[in-house]
Amino acid sequence: MRSFAALKIFTHNPAIRSDPGIPKWNRYGLLKGEEVIIRFPTFATYRNRSDMTKKEEATFLNYLKSLTFRKTILAIVVFLGICMLTSFIWLKVYTHHGEELVMPDYTGYKYEDALEDAMERKFRMSIQDSLHILGRPGGIILKQNPVPSSLVKSNRMIYVTITKRGKDKILSARLPEMYGKNYERKKQELADHFQIKSRIVDTKYDPGDPGQVLSVSYKGEVITSAKGRNNEVQIEKGDYLEFVISAKSGGDVEVPNLMCKTLEEAQFLLENLNLNMGSVEESGEIVDRANAYVIMQEPAASGQMIRMESPIHVTIQQEKPESCL
Repeated sequence: MRSFAALKIFTHNPAIRSDPGIPKWNRYGLLKGEEVIIRFPTFATYRNRSDMTKKEEATFLNYLKSLTFRKTILAIVVFLGICMLTSFIWLKVYTHHGEELVMPDYTGYKYEDALEDAMERKFRMSIQDSLHILGRPGGIILKQNPVPSSLVKSNRMIYVTITKRGKDKILSARLPEMYGKNYERKKQELADHFQIKSRIVDTKYDPGDPGQVLSVSYKGEVITSAKGRNNEVQIEKGDYLEFVISAKSGGDVEVPNLMCKTLEEAQFLLENLNLNMGSVEESGEIVDRANAYVIMQEPAASGQMIRMESPIHVTIQQEKPESCL
C-alpha cells in the first residue's frame, strides 16, 4: 500500500479559468476560499518502489541465465551468420563471375594451335604484333597478355606477339658506308643493327691495308664498289651480303711491264705488286747486275692477270737496249 500525506491549501486570489496568469495549480477554476487537498507520497512509497526495482533486476538476471535466453541468442547468432554467409557468397558470385579460369601458357606454340585451344576454353585471341627473328619459323607465339597462370574471365581476349611469316626487307640506302672500311667492323654492324649476315667471296690485292672492303654485292647486284653505290637494292633480313676485300696476297694483279728497267727497279716493282722475281738469265757479260737492263720477261705484259706471289722470269744485259727511250 502506498501512504500519502495530506496538505490543505486555501486560495486567496480570485481567478478566471481561462486567465493565463493563474498559477498552474489553480487552473482548474478554484474559487476563493475553496479547500484543496494535495496528496504527497510518503517514504514508505519509495521504499516499496526500491523493492520492486530489486525484484525486477533479479527477474531480469534470472532470465539472462535461463535456457530460453541462451536459445534466443544462439538463434540470433545463427540467423546473422546465415545472412552474412549468404551475402558473401552472392557478392562473390556477382563480382567474380567467370574470374576463376586459369590462363594457359601459349608461348612457343603455333598461333593456329593456340587459337583452337583458346576457343575451346572460351577465350578469344588476337595478334598484337609480329617480329622477325633469325632462325625461327613464322607464326610462333613469343609472348602473351594476360600472362600465363593469371586468373581471368571467360571470353577474355588474349593478345599475342608472334614471329613474322615473311622476312623483312631493308633498302640498301639504309645501310652504312662500306667501301674502303674494315670488313670485320662492318660485318658486326650489319649483324647487330640490320640482322644481315656477311661472307667473303674473294680477295684482291690492294696497296692499302688488308681486310678493307673493295666491293659488296647481293644476289649478283653490286651495292657498292670503287665505281659508286646502288641505293635501290632490296635486302632480306637474315640473308647474306657478299664481300670482296683487300689483301696483300692471294689476289690477282695485272702483269707489269718490266722491259727497259734495271734489275733493281724491276725487283722493287714486283715487291710492291706482291709478285716474285723468277729466274734471271744473263745475255752477254754482266759487270753490274743491279744496273743491268731487262730485255725480256715471261709472262709478257699483255694486259693479262696473274696470281699474287707468282714469279716473273726475266733476261738482262749490261747495256741499255737501243729500243728503250
